[in-house]
Amino acid sequence: MSKHNARFKKLNDDSRVLGIGSLFRGKDRKSWAINVDLNGGSSQSMQFSNIPVLARKRVLNPTKQYKKAGLPIELTIESTQSWKVAKASDCPAYQAHRHGRDGNLLCFVTQVGSTRVFIPQLEMARVLFYHDPFLARLSLQHNALAEDFVVGKSDDGKPLIVVREGAEYPMYYFNRDDNRRFLSWVLLDHEARVSFESICVQLIKGQYQHNNYQHWNFQFTPPPLTGVELEASGWGDGTSNTFFVWEVSKLDKLPSEVEGEIDFYHPGYERQVGGKPTKGDGKKGEASEQFDLDDDELSDSDKATVGLMSDRVTVSFKNPHITNRVPSKTKSVNNIIGDGEKEVLDNDLSPNEKEEAGNLPGGAWNNLDDQTDDAHLYIGKFQSFIEMVECLVAKHGFKLVRKDVSKLPQLGDGKKHWMADTQNPRCLANIELELSNQFYTLLEIDTSDDAAKLSTMLLRSAPGWVSENEKNILQRIMKKSLGWPSDYFKDQLGEKTYTGIPHPKSKHSGALPAEVIDPWGQRIVNWIERTT
Repeated sequence: MSKHNARFKKLNDDSRVLGIGSLFRGKDRKSWAINVDLNGGSSQSMQFSNIPVLARKRVLNPTKQYKKAGLPIELTIESTQSWKVAKASDCPAYQAHRHGRDGNLLCFVTQVGSTRVFIPQLEMARVLFYHDPFLARLSLQHNALAEDFVVGKSDDGKPLIVVREGAEYPMYYFNRDDNRRFLSWVLLDHEARVSFESICVQLIKGQYQHNNYQHWNFQFTPPPLTGVELEASGWGDGTSNTFFVWEVSKLDKLPSEVEGEIDFYHPGYERQVGGKPTKGDGKKGEASEQFDLDDDELSDSDKATVGLMSDRVTVSFKNPHITNRVPSKTKSVNNIIGDGEKEVLDNDLSPNEKEEAGNLPGGAWNNLDDQTDDAHLYIGKFQSFIEMVECLVAKHGFKLVRKDVSKLPQLGDGKKHWMADTQNPRCLANIELELSNQFYTLLEIDTSDDAAKLSTMLLRSAPGWVSENEKNILQRIMKKSLGWPSDYFKDQLGEKTYTGIPHPKSKHSGALPAEVIDPWGQRIVNWIERTT
C-alpha cells in the first residue's frame, strides 16, 4: 500500500526546504540526523532516513499543488572523474539566491558550455542511491553491504543475492522489482559499489566532534557515469556564468555491468501455492487517508510498514537487467484472500528504522520512478508461446514481421500489473505475422501465476495496428482486470477479425510439452482458413 499524503508532525504546513546542512548525531546515538533550513527563518533536525524527500525548494506538508521551483538545466556527463570539488559558497549563483545556512556544503563542479554548474554532492547521492530510507541508513554503516547481503550463484548459474538472516532489508522493497534492481546494481556493479561504499569511508575520515556531537559534511566519490543524461532545476547567475543545482529530477542511461537475470532470496519470503499465490508481502497497513510522521520515534519491528510515495526521481539503465524473487520455501494452502495479513493502523507512523523498542508502524519512503526500457528481457517468460510461433513459421509458411514485449500499466491502486508470485512486471507479447499478403497479430499475456484464464488473442489487422494503438489496448486490458477488450477490437477492426485461441491443457505450470505446441498452432491456422 502506498500513500502520497503523509505529513511531518514536527513541521509547519507548506514548509519549503531552503538549505540542507551537515549530518550530526549524539555520541550515544546510533542514527544520524541532518540540519534542514526552512522558510520563515526556522531550522529543524531530521533523521537521515528522510533524505529521499529532502531536496532544495521542495515543499513539505504541502496544502496545495506547487510548481517545481527554479530554472531547468540539462547536461550529458562525460565523466565525473573530471569534476572539481568546491563549497556552495564558492558559487555566485548560490550567493545570488542564498536562503540556507549551508555554504560549507560540498559540491561537484562541471562545465556545461561556458557555464560552471555546481551540483551538491548530497543531492547527487540522493538521486543515485537514496531512493529509500534503508539504503540511506546502510550507506552510513561500515561494511554494511557485506554484513547484510551475500553474493553467490543459483543452482542454474544465475547471480544470486541472499539477504542474511537478521538484516533489516524490508519486504516492502524486496517485493518491488525497481527497488530490487537498484539494490542489485549497488551490490554487483563494481563502480556503483565502490561509490556507495565511499560514503562511509568519507564519513569515517571526515567526521569531527563538537559539544558531545559528531558532525560530518557529506562527501562521496561518484561512479564515472559516462554518457548519463542529467536533468535538474536550480538558479543561474549570468554575470559569473554559474548555475547552482537545487534538485536533480532525472538520470537517464545509467551504465551498468550487471546483465541478464539476478535471483534474489529473502528469508522472510514464502511462496504459497494451491490458492491465490500472493503471499510474501508481510503485514500490510490499512489506515485513513492522512498519515502523520513522527520523526522522533522508531518504528516497531512487529508492526506493518506503509509505503510512502514522494516526488519521484526518474532513472533508467542503459543496459538493463531483471531480478527474480526466490522463495525460502513453498507452502501449500487452500485459499489466500488478498495479499497478506492486514493490520488496521492509526494515523501515526515512524519513517525511521525498526527496533524492538519502537512503538509505531513504519512509513517507508520510495522516490524511484524507474523508466528503464527492459520489456524485451521478459520475452523468455513466453517460451511455449514463442515455440508455437516458430512452428507457424517453420511448418505453415508464416513470415515473422514483428516481435515486441510491453509491460502492462498499473491502474489505480491495483496490483495485476505485477506477477503475483515474482512481483516482476506482467507483460504482453505482440507477435505480427504475414501469410499470403495478409497480416495477423497474436497477443499473449503472461498469466503463469494463475491470475486469470486468458486465451491467445488472434487479430486480422493492418501492419503495426497493435503497436499504434498499444496504449489504448493495454489500458482496456487492465480495466477488464486482465481481459481482452473484444468490444474495442470489434469497433476498430470489424466483425470476424478477432478470436481467442484456447491454450493447450497442461497438468504442470511453466513450459508446455512439445506434443501440444503443434496443435496450438494448428488451431490458429484453422481459424484463418475458415474466415478467409
